[in-house]
This record gives sequence, structure tokens and C-alpha cells, in this order.
Amino acid sequence: MYLGHIREVVTFLTGQYPGLRLLLWDDMLRKIPAQVIRESGITQHAAPVLWFYTPDLDTEQIGKIITKYAESGFSTVWFASAFKGTTGPAQMWTPLNHHLKNHLSWLKVIQAMAKFPTIQYQGIVLTGWQRYDHYSVLCELLPVGIPSLALCLQTLVNGGFTDTTKKRILELLGFQNIHLEQSTCEGTGSFPGSEIYHMVERVNVQLKEKALKVLEEESAIEGWFSRYHRRHRFGNPRNLESFGSKLIKTFEDWESFLQGFRTRLEAVFFPDTVEEWLEENVNVQLEPLRELVHDYREVIQLNGRPKSR
Repeated sequence: MYLGHIREVVTFLTGQYPGLRLLLWDDMLRKIPAQVIRESGITQHAAPVLWFYTPDLDTEQIGKIITKYAESGFSTVWFASAFKGTTGPAQMWTPLNHHLKNHLSWLKVIQAMAKFPTIQYQGIVLTGWQRYDHYSVLCELLPVGIPSLALCLQTLVNGGFTDTTKKRILELLGFQNIHLEQSTCEGTGSFPGSEIYHMVERVNVQLKEKALKVLEEESAIEGWFSRYHRRHRFGNPRNLESFGSKLIKTFEDWESFLQGFRTRLEAVFFPDTVEEWLEENVNVQLEPLRELVHDYREVIQLNGRPKSR
């Protein structure tokens, strides 16, 4: 059924556009016997795109797949890697070393293509996922993935990650240094979207930590402004004031930051994208703090009124 459908599509498109060659992501082809693929007639006008996104590829397995496609009658093959998105459907920050290793593994495969004389390597597609499907949440925003894109592209162009490669990457991005294991870059950056890159980094590194620190490490909140206190709208003003200024400052600092962050995002993304990303990555962390501040401001005005029923 699959090959029949593909044959119809290939026949129609090559009839409309003579000389066109189609690229087929190879998921569905891997389990189909070589003879069946050959007999389908699709190999004259199409090439498989062999994709793997893990850091350490099984080159022996890939070699067997390439051999099978050669036996199927394909004259060319493409590969597909990833510079962002493939490490998790809700990934916020791009893990540089993961994607670098994926491309270094593909370089080994590319360099070994001489072992397959009947099928020619045509190129590699660097994918950057934005969603896993139409129903999933957003993964990394493009500005967050640009350093990884530069890293992976330059690694392919230079045949490896060398000092020369690193120097060129830093020049392109406007950074002073890049730390692969930490997935961080030093410097302000000069690439389009670098401001968003740094703002997302702050959200990723600091928001959850700072919000939780206020909520969990302040013993006065646990002792004198628990959920029970908040539900019944009462508290000792003296104890509330012991943490109130710190609580409000933390909240207002983040609200001020997020106002500027939203403006930056809206200059690049559609409004629904901005709303979704903030809901999934910011509000989920900030909402408990926001609710606590709201309750604090109401209860402190009651000036020690006894517990409500």
C-alpha cells in the first residue's frame, strides 16, 4: 500500500516536473525488502533520506541500511541530522554537545561512503524541529538553536570540530567562548535573535530556581503564610513583613524582565506562539509566586484580622 501510494505520487510529480527527484524520509522503507522496493519502480525518480538524531550512531547498522538501498536500485542517498528539537518535545534549551556528536557521527558515515560504490551520497539535511507534531508543545525556539546550527554546520564544512572550526563559529555568532558540556556561550552575541537567546537562557537557568527559593527556603512563609493561612485570609503582620519585601522584589523583578522579554518575542513570533511559549515555560514557574504575592498583598491589608470561616 505504501509503495503503491509513493509510486502514484512520484509518477504524478515527475510528469508535472520532468527531471524532478523526490526525497523520501526512509522510516517506512527500512522494513521493506530490497527486491520489493526495486520492483515498485520508485527508485528511478527518488532518493531515500536516512535519518538518525542520536549522539552516537550505530555505523554498522547504517551501513547495512545503505547496502539495502543500493540493492533496492537507488543510485543516491541523503542523510538527515538535527541541530535542535530532537532531545525532547518540550525542550527549552538546546544541548550543544548532543547535537555536535550527532554530526561528528554522520561525518564518519560520510567519510566511509567509498565502501558503497553503487550508491552515491548526495548531501545531508540539518533538521531543526519546532514541534513533534501539530498537537505537541513547542520545543526550542529558533534563536535558542542558532548557536547549535552554527556549530553543526561549521563542523560539517570543516570535517570536524577543530580549533579553526571553533574560531569560525565564535566569529559568526559574536561570542567569546562556547562551552559544549554546559551548552552555554560567553559574550553578548551579534546574530539575529541573540537577545532572545540570552533571555531564554535566563528563564531556563534562573526562573525556576529563584521562584522555588522564595517559596521553599523562606521558613516564615511555611510557618505563618501557609496555604491554610491564605485560604482563610489571615496572618500575623509582623511575620508577613519579615519576608514581604523580598517576595515582592523577586516577583516584580521577574515581571519587569518578562515585559521586555515579551516585546522581544513579539517582534519575531506570531502572538499565539508567544502566548503558548510563555504559558508552557514561564507561567508554570511564575504562577505560584504570582498567587502568593496576590494573597500577601490582600492579607497584609487586613492588619491581623482573625481567621475567616
